[in-house]
Amino acid sequence: ATLPCMKGKDALISELTRVASSMMQGSLSQIARRCGDPACACFRDPARRHGPHLYWNFRHQGRLVSVYVPAAQTAAVRQVHAAWLRFLELGTQISARNRQPFLQQLQREKKKKKKKKASSARPGREAKP
Repeated sequence: ATLPCMKGKDALISELTRVASSMMQGSLSQIARRCGDPACACFRDPARRHGPHLYWNFRHQGRLVSVYVPAAQTAAVRQVHAAWLRFLELGTQISARNRQPFLQQLQREKKKKKKKKASSARPGREAKP
């Protein structure tokens, strides 16, 4: 028999496996930049900066890495980023389902302890809270 906490969990794990095959951890940022050429309009007017350019950001060995994404790769990178966000969402849902039976078990054990403590109190004496 399937435990109540497992209902739907298998489907989440299946989807998690599917998105894991295409996801890449990280975030995306868009930046407009000045080119540095004093004759260029971007040098004097911030509204005329070049871009926005897309960057993929991630941590590697404790350091933040930012990688320029060429325009031709924008759609593909956005797709793997969406897979990463879905991966996080699914992992959170699975974690919540795993947590629920654990918390219920802790609650049952707490009640048992309380009951045992109350029943072991000597007659005429109150059990300590």
